[in-house]
Amino acid sequence: MLRRTLLMVAALAAARASARCGDCCASPCADFCSPESLRCYTTMAKDYYINCSLPQVPEPTGFYSSGGSKTIHFKILQSVVSLGLIEQIWPAMKASFNEGTGEATASSVSAYTRELLTGPSPFGGSRGTVKIPAGGPGTSDQLKWGEYVAYTRRQVCYIAANIVAGNTACDHDSGLTKLIPPNKCQSSIHRSGFNRALVGLLAACSVDPTMAGGAQGPLLVVAKSTADLDKAPDFSSEAARRTSMRDAELRTCRFRDAEGSQDDTLPGLNKTPSSACHVETSTDFMRETNTMKGQVVVDITAAWIGGYILAAGGCGDFNGGQDERLMTFMPEVMILSFFMSQTASPIDSAGISLLVPAYIIGARKVFAGLDGTSRDAGPDFNAGRPHINSAMPMTSDLVSVQVNGVTRSISGMSPFLGFQSINQNSGLGQSVPPARLNRNPLQVLTTGEYSFANQIKAFYNAVSLSSWHPDVRGMLETMVVSIGTGPWGSGVWWGNSQLFFIVMWMGHALAAQTWGKALPLDYYIYSSFTENPSNQCLVHAREDCESCLRACDNNGNAFPGPDQRYCCMEPGKPWIPSPGLFDGKACIPPSYAPSICGVNGLAQFVERYRGVSVAELWLEVERIIHDLDLATSTIFDKMLLQPSTTLI
Repeated sequence: MLRRTLLMVAALAAARASARCGDCCASPCADFCSPESLRCYTTMAKDYYINCSLPQVPEPTGFYSSGGSKTIHFKILQSVVSLGLIEQIWPAMKASFNEGTGEATASSVSAYTRELLTGPSPFGGSRGTVKIPAGGPGTSDQLKWGEYVAYTRRQVCYIAANIVAGNTACDHDSGLTKLIPPNKCQSSIHRSGFNRALVGLLAACSVDPTMAGGAQGPLLVVAKSTADLDKAPDFSSEAARRTSMRDAELRTCRFRDAEGSQDDTLPGLNKTPSSACHVETSTDFMRETNTMKGQVVVDITAAWIGGYILAAGGCGDFNGGQDERLMTFMPEVMILSFFMSQTASPIDSAGISLLVPAYIIGARKVFAGLDGTSRDAGPDFNAGRPHINSAMPMTSDLVSVQVNGVTRSISGMSPFLGFQSINQNSGLGQSVPPARLNRNPLQVLTTGEYSFANQIKAFYNAVSLSSWHPDVRGMLETMVVSIGTGPWGSGVWWGNSQLFFIVMWMGHALAAQTWGKALPLDYYIYSSFTENPSNQCLVHAREDCESCLRACDNNGNAFPGPDQRYCCMEPGKPWIPSPGLFDGKACIPPSYAPSICGVNGLAQFVERYRGVSVAELWLEVERIIHDLDLATSTIFDKMLLQPSTTLI
């Protein structure tokens, strides 16, 4: 009897909650209604009441979801992001964009949010209406594998304005609301960093000429491929046998990877063009000074986009690894990733975000100063003095793509691609210092979940066109000119930098076959990468390796601190029982060079194997690493200094 009573009470409470969530003008109300009580009124007694007589945005609104959609509802109880709030989280705010219509100030941005939040929803329907993908089995977010969703920039800014104002969706408890909980993130300038990122986006939207007069502006597209490694070819496949390693179209960018003046090329290897590789202007694949239109920005992720910025329970600043930091400098990525989910990843409760592999196409670099070393970005942003990317394009980067058979405009400047290496939970965190020296035996597994083969397949599933929706394939074929990446796999998942270079080279050679055109792989080499600094030096031959180790910046904090230089090696954290520091410093000591720098580097390795097939190299690598003692030889040296038994 008691159980039945409790069930009835719970059902009644759920029904009441459901009854108080929806489009209150659909009651129907002829005049005004309250999004809080869903009651009708004849006068607008409170400023958050909805005027049901206002015309709605007509279809088509620009939103499209290939796997179906559902409607959710923000309760807009705050109809403006107040001037006081903006001034609190971004003192003396001013933002100008070369292609914008004027300067954005705290006052003008506040007025823009009032226009957004008091007018009709850009999704159609009355104020507060938003659409999201329908979701489905097999994924913890709202986007099914192999599907995509398209939003207009005005729709993304509408979501951003609601979040910064403190409004919540009564029927969608998203990761974005958990990341920026209402009225809790402005207590200090540092805790308001995520809000500041969204205000930067709102500033850009307020002066975007493509959104003038209430226009929707260009699209942003969120797409997922597949996490099923069985869909990728293995060493015995026809694709692996017929694909030459030359097909990877490898190019390299040496980014402050040596002390003093340096030769910025590697023998026998093509260099990434200066439009995307220029040390004097700090130009790499992440930096806003990159002018190579269509170079993909590869984000080293966890099993979801955004890393562990939710681990602290919400609110925060520019911090963490590459994945976390990119969220603040490309705020559209933050919004679309965290708003896309209200359920945690099976791996960790912090993963209430978009699962990977995933593209976010059309997102722009709103802020300036972030490159692979993060040397210029953190302190000013966290102190409330962010640097706007004034060169951020608003019109000159637009390309035409097909969305469900309709021609639409989208930014083709920097397609964002997030995907993980398959070593997040491999146990390397239990013994980090040897892993940072490329000497942990767990780095060279040839069987099981964390095997060499699975790493190749993970790279292939992300970069190949084969598992993306046909519409997304068309978009990528239209705009993408290269894939830009740093030390994917050997950041804070502590992979072996030599082995993961081989993984990327092989995976890319295979994936490029699906594009029907040349697709260069731009591989960026750092001495002071944000994650696992100086480990990437070990891909060089001895002389360059030693110089790279000496160039690593040990003046930067070894873990999150005032300069925000490095990440994730601090002692006393449960997720890294074995802190990755050397004498309390972040960089590998140059005195280690004689024992960890090999005779051969990637230039010699590529010269030796560029003419073989993927299948041949695959078998050769597995043969060598199967019983390799990493304390006695590097992978490159072992493969180049002893005769091959699998290659003719």
